[in-house]
Amino acid sequence: MQLRTKLAAAWLLALCNLGVDRAPAESQSVPTPPSRPTLLRVGHDSINVDRALKRYAGMVTALGAPDDEGRIYSFRASPLPAAPGYPPDELRGWRLTVLAGNRFAAVFEVQSNTESEITVTPLDGPVNGLAVRDLFVVEQIAIERQQPDSGTGSKPSI
Repeated sequence: MQLRTKLAAAWLLALCNLGVDRAPAESQSVPTPPSRPTLLRVGHDSINVDRALKRYAGMVTALGAPDDEGRIYSFRASPLPAAPGYPPDELRGWRLTVLAGNRFAAVFEVQSNTESEITVTPLDGPVNGLAVRDLFVVEQIAIERQQPDSGTGSKPSI
């Protein structure tokens, strides 16, 4: 009876080890490169960005003149990487997002632009707080705004 148990255990152990390729201990510690290049997909939060949408990166080079109430709605900018200026009025209606500085993540709609100056709409507020050397991106995407309540005419409360 003990012989049967031992044979059954040996047979089970042989089945478990069948197909297992054991390498020497020293070769297990050294990783081997893949036999062919592999492609790794990386990104942010599985957001698919439409490559057909135009976008320009830029850096603030000077702030525009404030209005009578001290609000600034325009600034001078240079494209990044260094390139000729922005196409005049092509950025109208595009979304401008600040990427660095005190106004990080602030979003504005472009009202108009020249090759070196961008003006935002007053609808999103002034660019006060923006500084020289702050970075931004302008994308051919409309800003999504909340619609006012139809009964009261005011913005919905949060």
